[in-house]
Amino acid sequence: MSHNVTFNDLPQGGEKFEPAKGGKIIGALGLVGALGLIASAFFFFTKMDTFAYSWLFAVFFTFTFVVGGCFWILLHSASNSSWGVAVRRIWENLANMILAMGIFAAPLLLPQVQKPLYEWMGHHRTAAEHAHHDHTSVKEALHHMSVENPHLHALVSKFGYMNLNTWFSWYTRFFLYFLVLWHIARTLRNKSLKQEQDGDIKHTISARMFSCRWLLFYALTVTFAAYDWLVGLDYLWFSTMWGVYIFAGCAWASMGLTILVITWLRGLGYMKKVVTDEHYHLMGKLLFAFTVFWAYIAFSQYFLIWYANITEETRFYLIRNTEGWRWVSIFIVIGHFVGPFLLLLSQPRKKNPVVVSLVCLWILFMHLVDIYWNVIPERGPSLGIGVWVEYAWIQDIAALCAVFGTMGFLYLRGLAKYSLYPWRDPRLIESVNVIN
Repeated sequence: MSHNVTFNDLPQGGEKFEPAKGGKIIGALGLVGALGLIASAFFFFTKMDTFAYSWLFAVFFTFTFVVGGCFWILLHSASNSSWGVAVRRIWENLANMILAMGIFAAPLLLPQVQKPLYEWMGHHRTAAEHAHHDHTSVKEALHHMSVENPHLHALVSKFGYMNLNTWFSWYTRFFLYFLVLWHIARTLRNKSLKQEQDGDIKHTISARMFSCRWLLFYALTVTFAAYDWLVGLDYLWFSTMWGVYIFAGCAWASMGLTILVITWLRGLGYMKKVVTDEHYHLMGKLLFAFTVFWAYIAFSQYFLIWYANITEETRFYLIRNTEGWRWVSIFIVIGHFVGPFLLLLSQPRKKNPVVVSLVCLWILFMHLVDIYWNVIPERGPSLGIGVWVEYAWIQDIAALCAVFGTMGFLYLRGLAKYSLYPWRDPRLIESVNVIN
């Protein structure tokens, strides 16, 4: 389309999404979510040990998209970007799914779910019982336990962070993650909605100042959540690059989801005057950038652990290089980096909505494989039942359907609440007419 759109060319009040127009996909997601919830409830009460890993995988996979949406609105505001105004509301709606995400993550607070997942919590609870009986501290009781089990020395040294009963305990941080992300998402959306009442640029300036302050808290939240929920699966393992690795995947996958949602909306007749092939090109370039960034971080983590050759560190990759997991590891190298890298090199492919959307579908699939590869290989060894757990993949699919299906249903229906783009943002026309 030509880049000469004015405010007069856009509908007064923006464009409101009608869920009935997208009823097939929304209904399908709702059905998938409902069936997944029923199946998950069954596995929750009958096969908790193995299903706990399935639920963690599904929750964290979906969590990365919400976290990614939060990142893009923060970055957009902090960098004073104008091109993203046209698509900003998609990110705002995604980020504001954080409270619903908190409901799905709540089972991780239950001791019966934590028991098969986090071995260190079991040791802490045992130490707490000894401490109560001997009238001493949990840390001292844990230290006494390490005499018989030398591995527990690591827990003693990490007690300041990995604990259940201090002011900065695992539980405190769990609630803090959702509080911080909710505050960021809610504040930025409120500023955006206030601007639709008066069209004042002061709301843009306020959002920029807020984002510059809260980017640090966002980074800490994503890093600590990644450590608490995933690294905590093996309390002996550690990586200084883990937080950045997870963040790169969050940004990558959420941008892919953004492109897919926008293409779907345009196919239904929305945002056709607002989003152009220039926006696809810009979003495609960001996809390409994070494809390279993720690969750089993933290789750096692997190389540093391989070079140091420390037993506690190498265990992570040894498990994922055993039996069938080895082929998954090789597949991730090719599918997560090589494939998207080559496909996104071309400018015409990035500008073509159909082609780039197909690439985004592959990106979402590879992100799914990546999170699965990070969580599930710990299940068999931790439970002492071998590398692979027979038929556990059924539980994994049920959990994924329950969480991702339901969240997708709620997200797409939630698009109808406000205009699909901030129609009174003073920089909207600059965004609509962007030339890259």
